[in-house]
Amino acid sequence: MRYIKVLLLVLLIFFSLVFFFQNQTALSTAMTLKLNLFFVPEMTSIPLPFYFIVIVAFFVGALLAVALLLWDKMHLTARYMKSKWRVSALEREVAKLKKSLDGETARGDFLRKVSQEKAQAIEAAPAKEKAEAKPEEVTAPDPDQA
Repeated sequence: MRYIKVLLLVLLIFFSLVFFFQNQTALSTAMTLKLNLFFVPEMTSIPLPFYFIVIVAFFVGALLAVALLLWDKMHLTARYMKSKWRVSALEREVAKLKKSLDGETARGDFLRKVSQEKAQAIEAAPAKEKAEAKPEEVTAPDPDQA
């Protein structure tokens, strides 16, 4: 791609030079530029060859294009850096949340383990009582108190 750009630039310069050499008499005519604004006296330039005005206009346009491209590049670079900082801040937040979640998970695992042991003890207790219970000890509900 770089070679294609260089080739196009060389062709542009070549055709510009051919244009200037073939139209040298027409481009050599002198021109004076005038600026007439309200409330300002009329301003005129010294007589300049037309090719000089064309070349100066080309370079001013090129400088403006480069300035706009640099402005856009700086703007995009600033946005990129801001986004990069935001991503790193979010990554730090995710790491912090994972760390706190791991701590809660460890605590939760401990609590879950303790609660499972209690649940097993509760489930085992009625089974133990049923095994130890005698038929005489089983009481029927009192109908008078109901």
